[in-house]
Amino acid sequence: MENTKLKEIIVYTYGAFDLLHVGHLQLLQEAKALGDKLIVGVFTDEVVEAFKRKPIIPQNQRMEMLKVLRFVDEVVSQEELAPDTNLKKYKPDVLAKGPGASWEPGKEAPGTVTMKELGGELVFLNYHEGASTSDIIARCKESAAKKEKLDPKSA
Repeated sequence: MENTKLKEIIVYTYGAFDLLHVGHLQLLQEAKALGDKLIVGVFTDEVVEAFKRKPIIPQNQRMEMLKVLRFVDEVVSQEELAPDTNLKKYKPDVLAKGPGASWEPGKEAPGTVTMKELGGELVFLNYHEGASTSDIIARCKESAAKKEKLDPKSA
């Protein structure tokens, strides 16, 4: 009997993953379900600041938190907003894009051309109701503002 090993399906996803929350966990679990190995690219602090805001958690800590998740197999730095450099390096079979990913209307999603060149597929993941980093930040600001109104000396 011939021992034939099927090719391992590699999935790549990426993002800021600042203030890790249940929405991130659901996205990562959904991405992992698409293959055998999940590689997660984490934006550098400079990339996050250029397109969102200054990150609250530094990249090295964001990466460390993701590394301990059982459904994440590898965590790598993503030095650019577009995933193409890492896609060419890791050659995934699937690029899993989260609902927070955005690009100019009428243009292809970042990574589309590279995935076609690699013979892989692009999968858009579902939005999961719950927390978002922006919502968490807004709630923190609201809570701090309420506390300041109650006790102006504490601010």
